[in-house]
Amino acid sequence: MKKKMLEKLIACLVLVVFTLSILGVYTFSKTSSTSQKVSTQKKVTIEFFHTTWVPGMLKVLEESIKAFEKKYPNIQIKETRVSWTDAPSQLMTSIMGGRAPDIVICNPPMVAYLRDIGALADITDMIPKSMLQSFLPAALKIVTNQKGRIDGLPQEGCTWQLFYRKDLFQKAGLDPNKPPQTWDDLVKYGMKLTKDLNNDGVIDQWGFGWPVQAENANDYWVNFMQQAGAKVSVYDAKQKRWVSKLLDPEAVKGTQFMVDLVRKYKISPPTLVDMDWEAVTNGFVSGKFAMMYNGAWVVGSVHQKGPKIEGKWGTALMVAGPGGRASRGYPNTFNILQASTKKKESWQYLYFLYTTKMPNGLTYAEAYCKGADSLLWTKSYIEYAKKTYEPLLQPFIEGTKYSVIPPMDPKWETFKALYVGKTIQQMLMGQKDVQQGLKELHDALEQLHRMK
Repeated sequence: MKKKMLEKLIACLVLVVFTLSILGVYTFSKTSSTSQKVSTQKKVTIEFFHTTWVPGMLKVLEESIKAFEKKYPNIQIKETRVSWTDAPSQLMTSIMGGRAPDIVICNPPMVAYLRDIGALADITDMIPKSMLQSFLPAALKIVTNQKGRIDGLPQEGCTWQLFYRKDLFQKAGLDPNKPPQTWDDLVKYGMKLTKDLNNDGVIDQWGFGWPVQAENANDYWVNFMQQAGAKVSVYDAKQKRWVSKLLDPEAVKGTQFMVDLVRKYKISPPTLVDMDWEAVTNGFVSGKFAMMYNGAWVVGSVHQKGPKIEGKWGTALMVAGPGGRASRGYPNTFNILQASTKKKESWQYLYFLYTTKMPNGLTYAEAYCKGADSLLWTKSYIEYAKKTYEPLLQPFIEGTKYSVIPPMDPKWETFKALYVGKTIQQMLMGQKDVQQGLKELHDALEQLHRMK
């Protein structure tokens, strides 16, 4: 009883923040109608709130600002740099305190939340049609709101794909050049690769691993459902609200498969519940996992952590489920806030980023992504990456064709924080069956959807 009361209290507090945020944004919006009338002859300062810390990316960003200010001496860009962990809270503090920045870098949950409270500026009429058409379909879904309007520019992002140990494949009698392609393959391969190497009754080598600790529990669970063809959560225009699809057959099938990898097929250990991406990566390098599902940046991490296994591992597209290939993947975004009184100048900088070329032939936006061996989600950059990125990154580039974005449900982050992690871990540990777990999660999400 106390637990339920606490959960309701937390949910209510979150909604209070939502409401205050709406009021704050509404107050600022009343002053923003004059934003396009600001004279470019006046000295203007653009507040740029971002999360760029990777040295290669930061270097390009600083160069772009310097070049932009040289071209437009009347416009100055002032940066505020924060971590991804602190970004949501610090951004909302700025908005609620009347100090909203002009340009922000967002991930999909931040976009969903800010869009819901009306905090993102509509840039549909600013962005040229040719630029809009240059973005990949998954990227456009991130920046398109329920009314079909554009409220951001896709930028740096990656995909998540399959890693596998070729040397362990060979020892198990599997072709190291033929990674699994389907759910069935994953199970068959996983069973051959799961071994008690010293016959002491304890499994030393597991067939497959993925991160489950903390927010990872939600992220990979959602994708297993998407691989089965699930919609997870959708916006219902008639009801004018988001609706849970967690009890749909596809969602049940995807969740059951994820749980079966641990409970039925036993190719993944229950201890995954305590593992983040790095712990799983360490297990892959040490030989504890013969296959893993992880992000593109992990390629560099495996190179660094595992010099002894160089040439003995590979990457491939994540296996296809009953719904087809549907791997994790999405870009982060540049957004202009509705509260900004400098929308015109803010757009000038973003347009400059995406259209101005550096001496190396890349635009600043392209070079920004290249700085972390990440991807700019445009058709032309994908072709560039295919020609220039190392072979082990190629499946991650190809994977942009099959990427499915996370739910853009504005209540999802609250739902995830309150309910998802513990329930997913309970199902994987055998403490709760899939039907019960999904029913509880569905009811919790619908309760959040109905709260005003």
